[in-house]
Amino acid sequence: MPPLAPRRPWFPFVFPLLAVLLGACGGPPEPEPEPRVRPVMAVELESPTGLAARSFSARAEAAERTGLAFRVSGQVVSVRADLGDYVSTGTELARLDDRDYRLKVRELEGQLAAAEGKLTEARANFERGRTLVADGTISRADFDRLQAGFQQARGQRDALAEGLATARAALEDTVLRAPFNAHVAVRAVEPFEQVSPQRVVFVLDRLDVIELRVGMPETLVVHRERLTAVDVHFAALGRDYAGHVRAIGVDVDEDTQTYPVRIAVQNPDRRILPGMTARVDFRAAMPEAHLADYFLVPLTAVTEYRGDPHVWRLDEADERVHRVPVSLGPLEREGMRVRGDLQPGQRVVVAGVQHLEEGQRVRLLTEDDIRGARR
Repeated sequence: MPPLAPRRPWFPFVFPLLAVLLGACGGPPEPEPEPRVRPVMAVELESPTGLAARSFSARAEAAERTGLAFRVSGQVVSVRADLGDYVSTGTELARLDDRDYRLKVRELEGQLAAAEGKLTEARANFERGRTLVADGTISRADFDRLQAGFQQARGQRDALAEGLATARAALEDTVLRAPFNAHVAVRAVEPFEQVSPQRVVFVLDRLDVIELRVGMPETLVVHRERLTAVDVHFAALGRDYAGHVRAIGVDVDEDTQTYPVRIAVQNPDRRILPGMTARVDFRAAMPEAHLADYFLVPLTAVTEYRGDPHVWRLDEADERVHRVPVSLGPLEREGMRVRGDLQPGQRVVVAGVQHLEEGQRVRLLTEDDIRGARR
């Protein structure tokens, strides 16, 4: 019987096979984690020539509106102005029953006349007493009594004169008059009604100047020094009016994130009425011709990469940022002029630029985020 062939050991082949199988079960290596989503702030690029004209909607309101009230109480006996009436300065609007006020004036006039007589007598006695005390005819004590009587009479006269002036003013206040040329916007009183002091019974609108208020975004308010003209169009009237900027607020409105701007429009024929809607067109000076393709961005938007300037453009579709090389233009008061692969309407990051990477996902901060951070 031939000798049996020796068996080859099996374990040298098993361990490599197990290693292969275990490696296969482990799957492909895990990808590197994507950089975390960073919150950023961004601004929308304005066309370099887009400042030539910008339009806003607004509603007209009276440049001056005043509520009128009687300074005294009483019963209304007449109302001479109605809603919508045009009244000139000094026009009587309403009148109170003034009988009690007239009686008070007459009473004080009588008392004042009597006090004037007593003062005349006391003054004469005082002047005579000065002569008599000097030659020793009367004592010093008698003269002091004459002097005290004169001072008392003068004090009573002065108090009654002041009271009479107050009574006459109250009598005058029973008539309510227009303080300036205006239209009656509100009439809140009727004849025979009892009114109390400081209760507003008329509201007057001065319409020779109309005011409009618009909210200007920060991208435009930074160019406020370039505004050259304001055109206001009222569709209901089919007319254009010239306006001028009366005031620009420096505090942003927390709800709209815009800056309040007040526009004044002359309205000599008083055709513009409060509440009418208008289109407000701002016209601004154009940038220099050689800067026509340079965008104006805040200084914080520009950073360096390998020694060259660039900005981060935000792709809002996939919420990622991309590095855009730019050429630098002049430094202006409102920011830096840059030129590159940029288009009007695109957004560039202005806060958080130092920590971004190419293609990184970001989260655009909302107005609520900004308001919450300010609290």
